[in-house]
Amino acid sequence: MSVISFPRRVDTRRAHRPVAVPRPTSLRAPVQERRRWRSATSSRRAIVVLAAAMAISLGGSMYVANRQIEIHLLQNQLLQDQSNYAVQVGSLTNLSAPSQIATRAGALHLVGPVSVTQIPTTPLDKPLPLPKFNHYATATSRTIR
Repeated sequence: MSVISFPRRVDTRRAHRPVAVPRPTSLRAPVQERRRWRSATSSRRAIVVLAAAMAISLGGSMYVANRQIEIHLLQNQLLQDQSNYAVQVGSLTNLSAPSQIATRAGALHLVGPVSVTQIPTTPLDKPLPLPKFNHYATATSRTIR
């Protein structure tokens, strides 16, 4: 076995290396935090992750509870408005009842009778009796029964 050694090349040029610019402290902080996070024990990491998850969960629960309270208040307001509407419909229905209309029309001398008489119902399969006149009119029946 022969050993051949070639002469080493000597570079006389100076290698151009970039000059390290000192970074501001704000950029060094995240690097230090990453190093601190990586060097932390697994139990410490677990505690930090668990605390963050619990904080997010608590915030979400508070948001949902707030929405449920708003929905409950809206439902109560809806029930109150429906109740007021029913009362108003009832009072307006009573104002438009036939007895009320006849009473007010009588006060305005629009109709003759003072009271409302309910007419009894009759079946449609029976013929109606002939009318009877009590005063002033003498009527002769033109129908034969």
